[in-house]
Amino acid sequence: YALAISGFEEYTEKFPDSPLADNALYWIGECHFSQGSFPDAVRAFDRLLEIHPDSDKAAAANLKKGLAYLEQNQISQAIIQLRYVVSSFPGSDEAKLARDKLVSLGAPV
Repeated sequence: YALAISGFEEYTEKFPDSPLADNALYWIGECHFSQGSFPDAVRAFDRLLEIHPDSDKAAAANLKKGLAYLEQNQISQAIIQLRYVVSSFPGSDEAKLARDKLVSLGAPV
């Protein structure tokens, strides 16, 4: 994962205006998430959303942020984030996953 993160970071530094820069930022977050580095994952997803708010990865990044909050036992923040996914990306697969997670947490959607 460290090599992948390094490569994605280098790509975003060299090609910040590339149509794939948002994907590289997303995958940095995924790498951190897969390693269990949930605070780093949240920071990476936040960076993606700040730089590329209209990215096609926005729904996925917001969902993964919610799941990262859950992994850190930040339940109330996770619920807020998952509700945001449902309301902001209503027809997406991510919204369905967020809705299902909210139901499993016993949180109203």
